[in-house]
Amino acid sequence: MKKILLFLMMSQLCFSQVFETVPIIENGPRDKRINMVVIGDGFTAAQQANFIADATTLVNYIFAKSPFNQYKNYFNVYAIKVISLESGVKHPGTATDVTEPVFPVSNPNNFLGTTFDVGVHRCVYSNTTNKVTGVLASNVPDFDIAFVLGNSPEYGGCGGTYAFLSNHPSAPEIVVHELGHSFGNLADEYWFSGTGESPNKTKDNNAATNRWKNWLGINSIGMFPYEESPTWFRPNQNCEMRYLNREFCSVCKQQLIERVHTLQNPIDSFTPSNAAAINLTAPITFNVTEILPVPNTLANSWSLNGTSLAETSNATTINPASFNMGNNTVLFSVVDNNSLLKVDNHPSLHVGTVSWTVTKTLAAIDVNATQRNFTLYPNPVKSQIFIKDQNKSLKNISVEILDASGRSLRTPKVELLSSGEVSVDVEGLLPQTYFIKVYENKSLILTQKIIKE
Repeated sequence: MKKILLFLMMSQLCFSQVFETVPIIENGPRDKRINMVVIGDGFTAAQQANFIADATTLVNYIFAKSPFNQYKNYFNVYAIKVISLESGVKHPGTATDVTEPVFPVSNPNNFLGTTFDVGVHRCVYSNTTNKVTGVLASNVPDFDIAFVLGNSPEYGGCGGTYAFLSNHPSAPEIVVHELGHSFGNLADEYWFSGTGESPNKTKDNNAATNRWKNWLGINSIGMFPYEESPTWFRPNQNCEMRYLNREFCSVCKQQLIERVHTLQNPIDSFTPSNAAAINLTAPITFNVTEILPVPNTLANSWSLNGTSLAETSNATTINPASFNMGNNTVLFSVVDNNSLLKVDNHPSLHVGTVSWTVTKTLAAIDVNATQRNFTLYPNPVKSQIFIKDQNKSLKNISVEILDASGRSLRTPKVELLSSGEVSVDVEGLLPQTYFIKVYENKSLILTQKIIKE
């Protein structure tokens, strides 16, 4: 989101101003975390302490919910102290779904125009969301998720370009549900919205091909028809996307975790850094600092020049005598083996790597390091497998196919695509499990298991 919206947000800068931004959760640099922002509206200058207290309560509620609690370390959360001239959320008393006024009509001069009665009484939103965009552009332009907290004790909230809610004690549930939409791309399960296929909505009721086939029969996951359109199905009858004050079902949790994986690589930093000079005689320790889920479900692996090492922690130490003269490759790979995931061949979809090129000469050992984030798909594969680095275009790529014992079989044809991905022809392989080694400029950058159908 932060890249897609940046241009649009810049156009709002002239209409916005800088407000004080307070970190509620700050786990790391913004370019290494998913950045969530809470914006206050209807809080006067004298009420900003109240806003921070309310925002903190809201954030604590979100991160008590699974799977956000397991992946809290992947997030930063900031509160923007927008100052309104008058306190409160507007209430024009125009809703037709209730007998108005449910509570007194009011029109406070709040900064973002947050109001009740947007279509229905409890829908809190604003007709000037461009102001929200402007506030974000001026204060936290590198955001991923944003919502507006309105200063009203009355219950209300709504989703849209941004999620809005009041500071009623029950309103945080609205934001949790809306995060399912805006962050997880999940569909509503309480009614059929006609928006087409989504991770938790499908027309496919074939148990062998259904979107959530791996979850069927587990944790009350099935294929349940929408009452309004019984040819469409949801996975669960008691999910957060159907009823508030529930937990996300297994299918929706999986999708939210996959969204975390898409936005943030688990690799935080590493040493030695790029272009480091190493002592010829001392053992070299390669270390990766990871962003850990709670509990930790990351699985690590190391290799030297394509040969697996026994180490599975986030660090390994190698004696200089183990390096060949010339170039060597130390490769670290990490995948998330969370039991909340039942995605086919998930380790090939989100692979974080660090590759060190270690050059050994008679005079010195030099190290150059590169961090990558790879996706291989589809896996299982029939004829072509695609390899993508989410951070850069691939160039000068070669591939080696090995059997399950590690014996080299072939170096298949590789095609560089205009998207920056590469495609690999595996059509002639027999249906079984293989390993694929990917080289860039003759240096190993990835080793991964694939299944040929």
